[in-house]
Amino acid sequence: MRHTKIVATIGPKSVSPQMISGLFAVGVSVFRLNCSHLSTEALEENIRSIRKVAPEAGILVDIQGPKLRFMGTDISLSTGSTVEMKRHDLGLSQSDESFHMAMNVGERVLFDDGRIQTQIDAVQNDVVILKVVKGGKLARGKGVNFPDTVMTGSVLSVKDRYDIDVARSMGVEIIAVSFVQQPSDVEEVRALAGEGPKIFAKIERPQALQLIEEICAVSDGVMAARGDLGVELPYEQVPSAQRAIALAALKSGTVSICATEMLESMIQSSRPTRAEVSDVTAAVRDGFDAVMLSAETAIGVDPVGAVRAMARICEAAERDVSMPNWFADENPEVAAVTAAAAALAKRINADRILSITNTGYSAGLLAACRPNTAIVAVTPTESAARSLSVCRGVWPLVESRHDDITRAIEEGLQGARDKHLILAGQRIVVCVSRLGPNSDADTIMLHLES
Repeated sequence: MRHTKIVATIGPKSVSPQMISGLFAVGVSVFRLNCSHLSTEALEENIRSIRKVAPEAGILVDIQGPKLRFMGTDISLSTGSTVEMKRHDLGLSQSDESFHMAMNVGERVLFDDGRIQTQIDAVQNDVVILKVVKGGKLARGKGVNFPDTVMTGSVLSVKDRYDIDVARSMGVEIIAVSFVQQPSDVEEVRALAGEGPKIFAKIERPQALQLIEEICAVSDGVMAARGDLGVELPYEQVPSAQRAIALAALKSGTVSICATEMLESMIQSSRPTRAEVSDVTAAVRDGFDAVMLSAETAIGVDPVGAVRAMARICEAAERDVSMPNWFADENPEVAAVTAAAAALAKRINADRILSITNTGYSAGLLAACRPNTAIVAVTPTESAARSLSVCRGVWPLVESRHDDITRAIEEGLQGARDKHLILAGQRIVVCVSRLGPNSDADTIMLHLES
């Protein structure tokens, strides 16, 4: 069984019920809805469609956040020249006063994914004077990045707040927060979303990298969003940043997703490049729970083929990967029993771990311990099962839960048999949690399937 999960972005080429069903059938565990390209009404429609066609899949709602775009007229910028731009030109509305006032002389302003580079020469009321370090033709609508500028105030727009409310009310599993800089950005979204959705921080600014451990501590997951991260950091630093994100997540037990341009050539091609195969392999070896497809499935020529290719690469990469248990080493008091279950499974080379869990919490702890064994998580609700859809190596199963531990184990094993998740002759480490909402497991047993 493949351990690394696949997240696929829904777009024009994959929005039909037939395509959603096909993507789920070939290995997608979580569907991403990119609010940058969806109205709030379209977001609702897509959530309903996924729930109808692939009810077992998780849904990730990726809110837009403060993505800035050049709103001036097209202009040619010459290297060495200076140019005056107003707040509106930089995509800043009058409500972004705190962001504007945070700019300092010497800070960089990048346009068009870093292809045009400028530096702040002066800030005069509503005007910013920029010195052009690397020129080019700048078209209206191109992205604007402030890699050195610390944003103050809320990272959420009015639309973001509407989208969060839709995600909360419709019971999605994950809300991804764009352009996180500090833990309070995550906490702001959690306060709006309530206790239902998991909150994932997208790491795409240098400021977030500097606080990665603190952000992991308040997040349910993190995403290495290498698109804007690769603009705001020198490109040669992105692999090290990716590894730092993965390591911080492993140590804290936080779920992690590696995203952006993983199989970019498959937007047009029927097969990935060798460099892309190496990139996905590196993400698996770094220890990410999941890898994500963006334009490949949203607008690509063959979304199903892209998922199949991703699955093949992940399966091959996992054959020679053995993850250390960073989480248990760093948090011995949090997951003592689940860590022991993971260690037992590794020691006896168990075929499966069966986790009987009420909310999915203890199964998540097991996944954080990074056993080399697939985890079958038996949980009583579909929402709890879907919440585990992005966790590495966890395959959820919905079965009713009984207070009697012996009966709960027997019915969990039978459910796994019925789904062919365990087979005769296999050694199964069984791990049972208490009925509390956030409980570690308290019972471990070894079962030989006859």
